[in-house]
Amino acid sequence: MKEKKWYVLYVKPNHEKKVEKRINDSHLDIAAFCPTRIEVRVWSDRKKKIEIPLLSRIVFIQSFEADRAKVFDFPGTVNYLYDNGEPGLVKENEITHLKRISENPNIIGHEIEEMSPGDLISLDRFGFDNEDGIIQKSTKNNIWVVLESLGFVVKLQIN
Repeated sequence: MKEKKWYVLYVKPNHEKKVEKRINDSHLDIAAFCPTRIEVRVWSDRKKKIEIPLLSRIVFIQSFEADRAKVFDFPGTVNYLYDNGEPGLVKENEITHLKRISENPNIIGHEIEEMSPGDLISLDRFGFDNEDGIIQKSTKNNIWVVLESLGFVVKLQIN
């Protein structure tokens, strides 16, 4: 029997969470996942914590191959990511990795300042089993980790 696979769906700018909610609230046999992080925004009169997408314009879709096109019934969807003419697939462990990042905004500790670009780091000590990442860039408050199989760089904010 065929199994559900994870696909990368492009959406319109600032529609990531809306598309995810619409798909998950539908009665279709399709799941959507938009990894997010919490960011503190400062205005002249207040500070506010807001949830923003980790990957801009990207929503991950889990469905059977035959049901993939049904997502285009929802406003805000654009197209799937393709690789050599085939739909781009994401491994289950990478989705799990992104879910862990979304659930734990403090996943990377203060040690990050001691690491430099190009270093391969094991993420085991940060709660990821058998996961590695390559540091692309680091600053005092942020780290950019390369997820090679997705073709993305994830920016993690250190609080």
